[in-house]
Amino acid sequence: MTKIRAVTARKWTGLLLATTALGAGVAEARMAPLAMPQEETVWLAQAEGGEGGEAGAVAGVDVDTAYLVRLAIVQGHLIAAEALYEKGLTDEAIGLSYHPEAEMMDDVRQSLAAHGQEDFTPAMQVFSEFMESGAPATEVHAALIAFQAAVDGVINAAVPDAKQRFAVAVAILKAAAAEYTGSIEGGAVTDILAYNEAQAFIDVAREMVGQAGGDAKLDALVVRALAAMDPSAEAFGMADGTFTANDPAILLGVAARVELIGSQVR
Repeated sequence: MTKIRAVTARKWTGLLLATTALGAGVAEARMAPLAMPQEETVWLAQAEGGEGGEAGAVAGVDVDTAYLVRLAIVQGHLIAAEALYEKGLTDEAIGLSYHPEAEMMDDVRQSLAAHGQEDFTPAMQVFSEFMESGAPATEVHAALIAFQAAVDGVINAAVPDAKQRFAVAVAILKAAAAEYTGSIEGGAVTDILAYNEAQAFIDVAREMVGQAGGDAKLDALVVRALAAMDPSAEAFGMADGTFTANDPAILLGVAARVELIGSQVR
């Protein structure tokens, strides 16, 4: 079942609002601004309940890997939000920055506490507030870097080995393929948030694999895996200010090839 959660700008850290089931007519909208009293803006961030995309990213992986996958997916959301902000799609960027809160941050915060790690929600809030204030792109990027440093610290504290890093990357790539597929209808991009999430997830997967090196054999596998992700660039683009839709099989193939390469990591 598809669900949404309202997240109020500047107050989202303390507002974990009850999830409301969408009717069939509303389910078409991934995110929409609502006019609220006191001139506050509320974004309805869709919480995915299906087997694909983010909801299915942790399916079939162990608990420790699922923990890292969720962290990586949260990163991907904010990277995608910055990309939208840089393109002048400010409302979409702000809304997307709230997706993690609606979709998974309850679980993430519980996992962080269980692992003895500090909650990085404040860094996420700063990032969103910079965009809400119309800050220059350089300041928004600096806030993103600070957030990523916090998440990287948490990931590194888990001391993932090369095999686990590949497992996380494969899960994220599969999520990217599912998001991309869901962003296209009738040969056109109909969900720019999912489209940009897919692109950001690939960037996160690339970073995850890039840090998996060690000995010569492992380094060679990393090089092969990174090269296997290169065709993903063919899936994305813009023409005359419109995001271009391409064949989702491109990303499905990338995920499959990286998974095959990862199977050789010992």
